[in-house]
Amino acid sequence: MATNNPNDHYHGSVHPSDMLEAFALDALDLGEEERVQDHLDNCGRCSDVVYRYQETAAELARSVNPQEPPPGLRARLMQAVSREEPPAPAAPEPQLVPSWGDRLLDSRLVRVMVPLGATVAMVLVVFAVTMNVRISNQVDDLKRENASLQANVDSNLATMTAQISEAALAESEVMNTVLQLQQTSYELAQPDNISLRLHSPYAGSRSQGILLVSRDGSRGVIMVAGMEAPNPSTSYNVWLMRGQDRLWVGQIGVDARGWGTVSLQLPESIMAFEKVELTAVDNRGTVESQTDMVLQGSLVSMNVPRMVTYASMR
Repeated sequence: MATNNPNDHYHGSVHPSDMLEAFALDALDLGEEERVQDHLDNCGRCSDVVYRYQETAAELARSVNPQEPPPGLRARLMQAVSREEPPAPAAPEPQLVPSWGDRLLDSRLVRVMVPLGATVAMVLVVFAVTMNVRISNQVDDLKRENASLQANVDSNLATMTAQISEAALAESEVMNTVLQLQQTSYELAQPDNISLRLHSPYAGSRSQGILLVSRDGSRGVIMVAGMEAPNPSTSYNVWLMRGQDRLWVGQIGVDARGWGTVSLQLPESIMAFEKVELTAVDNRGTVESQTDMVLQGSLVSMNVPRMVTYASMR
């Protein structure tokens, strides 16, 4: 309970200045609040003082950033409130009429407690702001750490995917090579094959090859050695020439040593053509492209059957 000075009879012309601070902070009991409110209704000076006190308190309240409680804490509080039994109504206590001494003591207590309460409130606000800054910094650190871990996981996954793709491609190339060698071995084993040596049109070139064709001219095998791998491709196109016409019949790849082989399934007898040529694949890698010729051979001489000699290529 807070009262004014006993000599301050504010029902007359004296103002209750020692109770205005407590009134602005809602620190008076009901009777004192009603008496001060009656005085304020007729006193503009005291109303202005109370208004400034209330504005100051509101400004202090607005200077504190509102903090939302964590969802878990709010749920626990609501659960605890739901379990709390409402207290039994207390029996009304007899009201004692305060003496002038009690009023004086309460007035002094209010004047002491109001600044103390404001100081405690400011300390709590500073503590809350400090904790909020620390928590925000920890959250930012966790976010950066999570982003770094996610980047590492993505990098490792991309590396693993690339390695799997390379392994699958290598396996596919190995299988294709095995199948090609099987077919080449079959063609080489035929006793009636006809052979044609392929040579380079350029002096000093180490490129050479041999064409093996079945007697009916429907199947063939080309083996090359000493080829220079074109950049960036390591493949050569195989063409059959007849006058001004040319027919693409396959593509032969070579390894780092310049060795390669390809089996040919011809749409018509090779005896109907005049020449066979090997050209380097250009950057586009299309079958229609034809760049510098690397190897050539005359098919006219194959009209005279010759048995395969199986001479070793150097």
